[in-house]
Amino acid sequence: MADDDLDELLDEVESKYCGPGPPESSCSGAERDRQKPTRKTLVHASTEEENLDDLIDDLLDVNCKEDNVTQKKISANKQSCKTSNQMPKRKCSPVYAGGNSLPFGIATVISERACDQLRCTACDFKVVIFDNCEWDASCDYYFFRNSMPDISRLQTKTIRKKGPRAYACQCSWRTIQERTEIRTDQQLKWVCGKH
Repeated sequence: MADDDLDELLDEVESKYCGPGPPESSCSGAERDRQKPTRKTLVHASTEEENLDDLIDDLLDVNCKEDNVTQKKISANKQSCKTSNQMPKRKCSPVYAGGNSLPFGIATVISERACDQLRCTACDFKVVIFDNCEWDASCDYYFFRNSMPDISRLQTKTIRKKGPRAYACQCSWRTIQERTEIRTDQQLKWVCGKH
């Protein structure tokens, strides 16, 4: 009985606010019942519309957030361009490594300095450097593979010694005492990562 009252109320609302419909006299009662939406279909249609509206709102929110992120990245890039224009980054040429007697800095043909921005092209790790240390003889590939870039774990295999520097990436390691040009060692894939 409550469903009949609700259907009548919906019919009345529909006829007043939804515009003129087919004349009631031309339809039989069964046809009118088929044409008339039930409460379930009206509720289902409204939830579908709400879901669609929610989906559209979500998409618009995501696009707005992506636009904001893009704008932030663009402004950050502009800022970094300003700083890079003020002080251009330079690479060592040639690239040297060495013991404590060789100061760090940008190496040139005139100024021989040890590069402290070394990066390995094989494993793509930054080369770590320990002053006044050498690598223990027990070091192996697996130790560096599992320990990089944890400095405290790497230090467990260093021996304190005045003069040399211990260099290591994830795939290679060297103890260097004297000035050495990196390209002369064919096994090392280290390059200057710019200063």
